[in-house]
Amino acid sequence: MILRRTISLACPIMCTICLAAGHAANGWGIVVMAGASTGLAWWLANKWPATSLPLAAFAISIAWDAAGLLASAPALLMILSATFALASWDLVLFDHILADNPISSTPTIALFQNRHYRSLALALGLGLLIVLVGRTIQVQISFVIMGLFVLLALFSIDRIWRVLKE
Repeated sequence: MILRRTISLACPIMCTICLAAGHAANGWGIVVMAGASTGLAWWLANKWPATSLPLAAFAISIAWDAAGLLASAPALLMILSATFALASWDLVLFDHILADNPISSTPTIALFQNRHYRSLALALGLGLLIVLVGRTIQVQISFVIMGLFVLLALFSIDRIWRVLKE
């Protein structure tokens, strides 16, 4: 319970911090607006997860990230903010599902949480790795070769997913 609450609070806070730090290069006024609107959106999403507020908070975070990239904010901070926003959105909905469907046994809850956290970490980690590699390596390849790489990546993710499920 404490781990779940800590992770659920840390992700929106890190999202807001990365977003504000990235926008700091563009002036403090935009930092206050971006940080306040994102922080408020995530607070409301945690307070009322059954509404469309988690989706709205996610959309606000991604919109500020996109605005930061267009305004030449540091790309790494905007990518990290978007990653934490996705994790926050997922965890708000996960907490809501657990609150709506009480599971009586503690080992079952722990197993369910651990599987969810592993799959979330795998998805976010691979996505972040792909984005960072794509930003650092510039290669000109044909569309067919790119399609084969995508198929290879999908196959690899499927195999990793099956191993983690066992």
